[in-house]
Amino acid sequence: MADFGWAYLSGAVTGEGPAKAVQYLKATNGELTGSSNFTFNQTTDQLFLTGTMIISGTIQANTFDVIHTNVIELDSSGSTNFGNDGSDTHVFTGSVSIISGGLRQHYYKVAGASHTVAVYDSIIGVSHANYTSIELPSAAVAGFGKILIIKDETGVTRVESKKIAVSASGGQYIDRENTYSLTGDNPALTLYSNGNNTWFIY
Repeated sequence: MADFGWAYLSGAVTGEGPAKAVQYLKATNGELTGSSNFTFNQTTDQLFLTGTMIISGTIQANTFDVIHTNVIELDSSGSTNFGNDGSDTHVFTGSVSIISGGLRQHYYKVAGASHTVAVYDSIIGVSHANYTSIELPSAAVAGFGKILIIKDETGVTRVESKKIAVSASGGQYIDRENTYSLTGDNPALTLYSNGNNTWFIY
């Protein structure tokens, strides 16, 4: 047992401590003992630790559920990534404060004649100089409060034949209309979703 440092004992082997206690060495090459602060329930396959766990390595979990009534602090000296796909959703209840640094939103450059906006798109830059059609996602799918910015990035004047035509998905609206046209010099459009059937211009 000295090679492992700790073990959970069951059956005929006799250890020390309360029932279900994980056994560990009292001293180097010493006797085994256990504590109610470190237990394993073999019936439910649950390991319980009361106290502080220090990991020098990597923790991998299919689900990470934090149950706490006070402030949770995540401290990292490097970059942190949440999720691995644009369709992932992360929900925060409360306010988000950026103390140092900035906020970067998802940007998509439209270089072709059409684009269907994804729910994770945030800033749409249009570099296509001719007629361009942009279709918005459903306001219900995008969710209430979703903000979308559409900006002409070309140096041409957007006449009617070269306009950016923004359309709502079937049966939905941009303010009171189904479509909205961007014309003129470097026009822009900022929208928010009501989470139901309408994108509003503001």
